Amino acid sequence: MRSDYTIIRVFTTDKPKVMDLLCDADEYKLIRNHVDVVYYNGDNLCQGKDTQRLVKQNIKTLLAHNIRAESNPKFVDDWFFLLK
Repeated sequence: MRSDYTIIRVFTTDKPKVMDLLCDADEYKLIRNHVDVVYYNGDNLCQGKDTQRLVKQNIKTLLAHNIRAESNPKFVDDWFFLLK
């Protein structure tokens, strides 16, 4: 089963900096000691693959700015809104 979204968990509380670096995200959420950045995967497989490429590139961008991050779409228990 394909997820409707991908989350990049960014291990910083500097939400404005994350929003500036990852200005192409669909949503941002500051949670305790990290920022979650959401990308919707689109309506078809091609759009999903494009999103995954974008996520990988954005993680590289964060790492280049000494910000640790990972892609982790499985853990959404901290979110307070419904995704698709």
